[in-house]
Amino acid sequence: MSDATSGQAPTSHGGPESLVQPITGHRLNGQNFPQWSQSVMMFISRKGKDDYLTGAAAPLPKGDPKFKSWRAKNNMVMSWLINSTDTEIGQNFLFYGSAKEIWDAPKETYSDNENTAEFFEIKCVLHDIRQGDLTVTQYYNTLSRYWQQLDIFEESD
Repeated sequence: MSDATSGQAPTSHGGPESLVQPITGHRLNGQNFPQWSQSVMMFISRKGKDDYLTGAAAPLPKGDPKFKSWRAKNNMVMSWLINSTDTEIGQNFLFYGSAKEIWDAPKETYSDNENTAEFFEIKCVLHDIRQGDLTVTQYYNTLSRYWQQLDIFEESD
């Protein structure tokens, strides 16, 4: 099936893997680390490449016969990560050597697990929130979103 008949845009290398497409609607902008990291992990896990984020797919020595394959897969995951960030943030990661290094850097920089002010703010919102003009579904979704954010703080304890 050709690219034209498969519904996919033509590619320069002929395969769908070479298509440039966003992996998540949550581009890391410095303010949305929990949403970004969760959606990126779901995408990369679905592709079976999460070992490159966890470090289980550790770098191989250049002389290893499997090095070329490891490097190609690592570079693919690195490009997914960089392309899922705002340009200013992604530029900082261009010269990292592994996907794991890129994955760990935003966690250290943008994760708010230690931000007690944000934790307190979420607690206040949950305390004060009322259904008001929201439908039951909207109210439930709003509560769920704040509960999930609160869970992130409590899991890191």
